[in-house]
Amino acid sequence: MNKTSQKPRIIFLNQMAGPLFRELAEDISKQSLPSVLLTGHPDALKATPIDSLDIIAAPGYIRDSYMTRMSSWVRYFIYVLFRCCRLPSNALLFVVSNPPIILIIGYLFKRLRQQRYVILVYDTFLEGLIKFGQLKASGLIARFWRRMNRLALENSEIVFTLSDGMAANLERCFDAGKTRPGKVLVVSNWADVDWIRPIPKQANQFAQKYDQVDKLTVMYSGNIGQRHDIGTIMNAARILKGQNSVHFMIIGDGAKKKLVDEAKSRCELDNLTVLAFQPEDVLASSLPTADLAVVSLEKGCEDGMVPSKTYYAMAAGSALIGLCENDSEVAHIIDRHQCGFVVSPGDTEAMVNGILDMLNDEAKLNFYRTNSRRAAEKFYSRKNTGRYLEALLPIIP
Repeated sequence: MNKTSQKPRIIFLNQMAGPLFRELAEDISKQSLPSVLLTGHPDALKATPIDSLDIIAAPGYIRDSYMTRMSSWVRYFIYVLFRCCRLPSNALLFVVSNPPIILIIGYLFKRLRQQRYVILVYDTFLEGLIKFGQLKASGLIARFWRRMNRLALENSEIVFTLSDGMAANLERCFDAGKTRPGKVLVVSNWADVDWIRPIPKQANQFAQKYDQVDKLTVMYSGNIGQRHDIGTIMNAARILKGQNSVHFMIIGDGAKKKLVDEAKSRCELDNLTVLAFQPEDVLASSLPTADLAVVSLEKGCEDGMVPSKTYYAMAAGSALIGLCENDSEVAHIIDRHQCGFVVSPGDTEAMVNGILDMLNDEAKLNFYRTNSRRAAEKFYSRKNTGRYLEALLPIIP
């Protein structure tokens, strides 16, 4: 945690600000815009401090159960509510939909302190709950939540999101004409291509540690959540159990982690390595271990999110398996840059055939991997933070 000597001009609110969002806060703050970031992400709190950004410890996200998740959201909300009252009212609030209930903070502070704010929507969480039957669209909670979201979005200076599909989905939920640009602004996520880069397995300590040097490594790394198709990956691992040249790695945690552990035990999947979230300083070697990186979305989530793992895998030079519908942003990225292949959620046979195709056609695999890294360098690098700065400069006090 670093203490800036100047009053903040921007206050960033993101309960789990991973490396990608921390990079955004750092890059913006360096432009003579001293800032603070309120987050509970352990890696962000341990990050090397910079003079222009004060990272303040806030309640973190606890994934253990629905109750712990909700309670951690509420704790963060309450902390932010009181902590921001002690920060300058003329600072711009940069509110991220993490946790999803936090968006209303901007609206409250605009009404109470005439404080301006912008919103970055990482995923449409409410619509996901409705699609998966966890909330009724006509229920009191959903209707109240929608009302609060509409108030927050329509009173913000700018609403940012990650893809055209997400923008269109959002614009059906509120009147974007009430924001300064008159529409939702789309800025693609990125990865720091100088930090995450390809490493030959022979020179990669992580690959050596987990005996992946002579294997085709199929990796899923990140949140193992309800909106990710994990079952198809497990079925593919089971079918390819006897294929010694192919190895699966699942790295992360979340609501569906139990499915992974159960499948490994029940089917005796010796071809599957399961690991917890890796420390940030390990990512630069763990991610390049993947020859094939899986980015998965359950059916119905196409316009609700774009997993940031997409861009980190591309920076690492991995070919992508888009386990998603063809009209999703992930599928569009794969098609646009010819950096992998797309499999419909639940289509285990297509996933197995695609993996075997990559095993037997090294030239095609290398073609995808080269294109993946090239696209990351050209379109999805840290330079994208400049697009946020360009939009924010006219409204920063």
